[in-house]
Amino acid sequence: MNTDKEAVIWTRLGGMPARMGRLYVTDKECRFTYDDQYLEKEQPGLGLVYSPEYYGKTTISRARGNQFDLLPPLQSLIPPKENDNFQRNLALKYLATKDKKELSGFEADWEILKISGHGGIGHLDLFETDEQAQNWYQHSPKHKLSEVSDELSFSLKEFMTWFEDDIEVLIQTVGPTPSVGGAIPKLLVSIAASGWDGRIGLPTRQKTPGITDVVLKFEQSQRYPGIIELESLALDIHREAGFEVPRHWTCNFKGMPAIAVERFDRDENNSPLYTETLYSILASGAPLNSHFDYQYDLIAQAIDQSAVNIVSDPVSAKEHLFKRLILTLLTGNGDLHLENLSIYENDGQRHFTPIYDPTPMRAYSQHDMLSVMPFGQYGELLDKQDTPVGLVEAVERYANHSGINNRRYQELVDDLLVSSKDFTDRVSELKTLPGDHKTRLINRVSDVRKKLEIKKQ
Repeated sequence: MNTDKEAVIWTRLGGMPARMGRLYVTDKECRFTYDDQYLEKEQPGLGLVYSPEYYGKTTISRARGNQFDLLPPLQSLIPPKENDNFQRNLALKYLATKDKKELSGFEADWEILKISGHGGIGHLDLFETDEQAQNWYQHSPKHKLSEVSDELSFSLKEFMTWFEDDIEVLIQTVGPTPSVGGAIPKLLVSIAASGWDGRIGLPTRQKTPGITDVVLKFEQSQRYPGIIELESLALDIHREAGFEVPRHWTCNFKGMPAIAVERFDRDENNSPLYTETLYSILASGAPLNSHFDYQYDLIAQAIDQSAVNIVSDPVSAKEHLFKRLILTLLTGNGDLHLENLSIYENDGQRHFTPIYDPTPMRAYSQHDMLSVMPFGQYGELLDKQDTPVGLVEAVERYANHSGINNRRYQELVDDLLVSSKDFTDRVSELKTLPGDHKTRLINRVSDVRKKLEIKKQ
């Protein structure tokens, strides 16, 4: 028998915990209402579309559907339902120790939310009650960094195969820690602000001098051999191309290759910044079936025409997105979808966040695609054309849809061709990426470069 569910949404925006409002979920809809006291703060709310500026005291209501049981900014707090999702399995195994077993569907999502819907990426914290929220904020354990060593009484490597028995030890060691969606195992932890030194701690809940929060990702060597080296290389390439890129450190975590990436959704005082994925923003205003159910051209259109100001500087944002796509093509990512693009607000300005998850996934046969989302009508057979739209024509069309004239288009593409010119050589030098994966990636990238360079000539 279904019963209505209730929760409260809190936030630490500005550094001090405050209740944002109350959430109700029935069998048909999800409703949220801002608190009067929160409206007086004039801070960001659930998300751009569901901003207090637009809704004020009016209850936000959305019918539940196949893709969204909750409002999209809240739905994003739940790890995806894939069977191999590390974060979801971690939460379900923890719940099983609390006699909450064989959960499925939204019942599972709701129970996961209650234990891990706070302290994650972004600025929203969900709790079942105000008392739990106040207790969580007021009784933050004294921060401590612990050495990652063989003396730890659990084996994360074993746990990753889903057969670890002592789940409670894992929870106690790295906390009932929030996690990030995705199939690649990731945990939110903290390290010394100076960088990775082999010690980790719980994510911060308050100003913690000398400590920075990171996303710690582990390599699934059987499924994605060499992926840590690849991600590190891709981050370096993006930084060299002029993008803002978080600090990152490759490391070895209890026998596994790993990478620690500094979080950009926290300020220098460890307080959250408003952060929301494009998937959440766009799905809040239009029905989307998935995080790749869109087109890059339509993102540019939304930046220009949306009733919501997605970014503070539309011209720069559209150019940023165009450059992102070009460098994605030149590094063989192919997986730049709406959840890998986010907006954040910093110093009163809204813009794209620093780069995250730029890994060249075309190295792996199961992800070998030019682009997960369409652009410039690539591959389509248009009226009065005998052949489908080719790569260069599609890139030009997308540039045009982004308001980028031909001269500026050529400048941007030329710069990215130059900044990424040694990418394939650096791929060849990677130590952990298997040879056949190197060959596949180098071939795909070389083909794209050749086509863009022909246009340049």
